[in-house]
Amino acid sequence: MRYRIQNETLIIEGNFNALSSGLLGGWRDVKWIFNHTVPENFDMLDPIGYLRSIAETFSMDSYFGLLTSVPMEKLAVVKKDEVTAFVTAGVRNPNRPIGTINIILIVDALPSDGAMINAVITATEAKTAALLELGHNFTGTNTDAVIVARTEGKWYEYAGPASQLGEKIWDAVKKAVIESLNRW
Repeated sequence: MRYRIQNETLIIEGNFNALSSGLLGGWRDVKWIFNHTVPENFDMLDPIGYLRSIAETFSMDSYFGLLTSVPMEKLAVVKKDEVTAFVTAGVRNPNRPIGTINIILIVDALPSDGAMINAVITATEAKTAALLELGHNFTGTNTDAVIVARTEGKWYEYAGPASQLGEKIWDAVKKAVIESLNRW
């Protein structure tokens, strides 16, 4: 896995089997994962077209992408063994698209299909724990999204918070959410 930030876009490159809750999400093999900060005058009438245009700008053919209102300077990257969490978090208004918490998890291992799905739950619970710890009374915003991507390596059957992999996901996501929110 390699990553960089270019033109308000986090770009992660590798050979991933991934799932995404974002626009054009699902489950498939991808070479690119990105998180792009939309401009203030972003036209929310065609977010899918906008997402596709970002992918085209960077010549990405197989990708999952996320859109955020959070500037990339607020990005937190936390690595816990074979788990890397990339988080942009903003909660200025939890009921409007102004706030968004995007979580991208790169797991340099082979979680089972069930563990991949459970990783989404674990990441969401860790995000919620971070928000509550920071004194918020909500569990997220209405535009939050999660991408979980696996590469190769150790086999993990489970990814719940009490499992070996889940504990790493929990720690990385919670720390990254807190770091990103504390950069405001």
